[in-house]
Amino acid sequence: MEQEKGIPQSHVQEVDAEERKQGFGAKLKAHLRKWWWLHLIFFIASTLIIVLCLPRPSLRLRRVYVAFPRISQNGVNDSTLEIQSLILSNPTPNSFHLEQTAKLTNPSRYHPNLDRFNASLAVGSSPDKPYAYVELPAVHATKETTTHVDEEVQITDMNAFVDYNTQLLTKDSVDLDVRGRTKLHEMRLPTTTVDYHKTIAMRGTSAQNPQRFSALSH
Repeated sequence: MEQEKGIPQSHVQEVDAEERKQGFGAKLKAHLRKWWWLHLIFFIASTLIIVLCLPRPSLRLRRVYVAFPRISQNGVNDSTLEIQSLILSNPTPNSFHLEQTAKLTNPSRYHPNLDRFNASLAVGSSPDKPYAYVELPAVHATKETTTHVDEEVQITDMNAFVDYNTQLLTKDSVDLDVRGRTKLHEMRLPTTTVDYHKTIAMRGTSAQNPQRFSALSH
């Protein structure tokens, strides 16, 4: 372009750049007014492709997620607790020392982890009157798991505690009601809360050696 007489070269270049910018903008606006629907279709199609290609959990996995709390509770309900040995020692007016070994049997194909939790102990005929609370240890519930309790236990209802021991010493069998609530963990599935409730048929001392008790939950 030949420079006009009396006009600086820099000013001419700025004017040319502005004209080109305005020309491009006008062309872009005209293009969008004419082909807006084509851009819209392209945007929608691209969005659908991205969404559909994202990894999604399978239908079976989604069903497991939804049903997992019920499956977990059923698994706990189906498990059994066998008290293999039970020793009460060092009695005081308000407490005693408990040593207990128990076997947890889990028939489920799932082998979850249960957090430790406080469980109430009561005579089966009066489950609403616990005589004490014990802390049951955390456990990985495989097919068979052995647990140990060794702790000082505070008596919360002396009358209920006396009733339990009287029945244990005079009967062939006494129902022991064990209740609590804890958290259950299974791989990467969401943590869920389960209720632990077992009625254990304790074999009394009149049925066997008083140094060792045996019981099986149901």
